[in-house]
Amino acid sequence: MKLTHQLQRFLVTGSVNTVFGYLVYVYGIVILHLDYFWAVLLSYIVGVTFSYIMFRTFVFLEGERGWRSYARFIPTYVVLFIVNTLALYVLVDMADWNKLIAQAVVVPACAVLSFIINRIFVFK
Repeated sequence: MKLTHQLQRFLVTGSVNTVFGYLVYVYGIVILHLDYFWAVLLSYIVGVTFSYIMFRTFVFLEGERGWRSYARFIPTYVVLFIVNTLALYVLVDMADWNKLIAQAVVVPACAVLSFIINRIFVFK
């Protein structure tokens, strides 16, 4: 399978995952009035299984499936959660950015990192 086709599918599927996760984050901030840390945590908890199913079904068609790949998927998103939280700390707490705008900026960088880690480590 060519990387370009896989990357195209990742971009489409990742966009759906990103919108879903961002909406959960917005829900946490706006409706539940959570601190950005808890809103990001909520979006990762809800989004991880959703993302795994989407990636396994539509993107990484030739890679390993099942519990072993899911077990590698979880630590991947722990790393992404840490990167996301640290980036938000810098942008929100240190640079005084709006929480919603900061997350909108951080998400694309985490998406690129997600593709690289998933391609190399999870769905190998």
